Amino acid sequence: MITIDDVTYTEDQLSDVSKAHVERINELRKEAASLQMILEEKKVLIHTYAASIKNSVEVVEDKEEAVNE
Repeated sequence: MITIDDVTYTEDQLSDVSKAHVERINELRKEAASLQMILEEKKVLIHTYAASIKNSVEVVEDKEEAVNE
């Protein structure tokens, strides 16, 4: 069953082309969800790398302060 503009249709009411389009829409939705998950994972990696850089800079600054004292 598929609902278009608040009207529900059975598979029998759809042409073969429409059935193929429905299948493709479902595939694209799955792909979009997968890409969204990949994007979220990339954001986590970016945050992790940025935090690592920040921590390494703070360590160097702390060492420089200790040397200057």
